[in-house]
Amino acid sequence: MSEEPTTPPPPATVGTQPRNADEVNGLTGTHLRGFTASKAAIHQDQEFFLATDLKIAPYWFTDDQETLIKSAIAGLDQALQAVDMTFISRIIGMA
Repeated sequence: MSEEPTTPPPPATVGTQPRNADEVNGLTGTHLRGFTASKAAIHQDQEFFLATDLKIAPYWFTDDQETLIKSAIAGLDQALQAVDMTFISRIIGMA
């Protein structure tokens, strides 16, 4: 006679709620490293757009299109560069 397999207990939590300090640190570090990478990418885009005329070859944007894309990136870059990175840098181990 074979035994019936036992059903494992349900998980202690549902979703991505951290269960301990290591998970809190890991998740926070992951999110802040992602933020830092996005901040750097947007700044790189801003530097490119400052030096690039999008209305000529090979891009051929209209004046309005160039203004739209450059304004979006410039505003976002300005906001991201204003973020105080003191504590973020400490958490992700850059300081």
